[in-house]
Amino acid sequence: MHKHIVFDFDGTLVQSKQLAVELFNELSQKYGYRKIASEEVEYMASLSIRDRLKALQCPLYKLPSLLREVKKKYKQEVVTLRSVEGMEAAMCSLKVEGCRLGILSSNHSENIQAFLDHNSLTGFDYVYTASNIFGKDRALRKLMRERGISAHELLYIGDELRDIEACKRLQVHCAAVTWGYDAEELLATGAPEYTLRHPEDILLLVNS
Repeated sequence: MHKHIVFDFDGTLVQSKQLAVELFNELSQKYGYRKIASEEVEYMASLSIRDRLKALQCPLYKLPSLLREVKKKYKQEVVTLRSVEGMEAAMCSLKVEGCRLGILSSNHSENIQAFLDHNSLTGFDYVYTASNIFGKDRALRKLMRERGISAHELLYIGDELRDIEACKRLQVHCAAVTWGYDAEELLATGAPEYTLRHPEDILLLVNS
């Protein structure tokens, strides 16, 4: 049984994909890349981060600055976001089962806390953040070390290929959700241990 369940934030717990597209498009002129058309949102979800940037003519070196600005603007809109349908009930059930719940995200901690407070989500035991979009494995290792959690006790739940890749480096089981940022076919290329299509599927893993 996985005693510790750690969630990604954007796309996994919170329905923020549309907001992310809107903020990305809002900054397109400033950073010199083209906007994402509404009809290509799902296609972009099937591409890796680097391939998405290439398709939008956005150089990779601009990504850190772009993401910092997106997160600042995100803070103004976070109170408009809602959790994924069924997630709150799943979290309550996990707590009943005795699981410790955490969040590990590359979003700012103040954005995450503002969302949790606004939506009265109080079931999380801790929140960790990764400063680098590609550095989640380092943040996850730090979390495990500070919390005294071994790899076999931990289940990480995320919605992106990079989440799966980070877990593979640490031999941590990863459950990939299909309702988030990356398309299911892209997630499959990372060979996650589990694929979840509804929040209630999490309970099946915990009880298996």
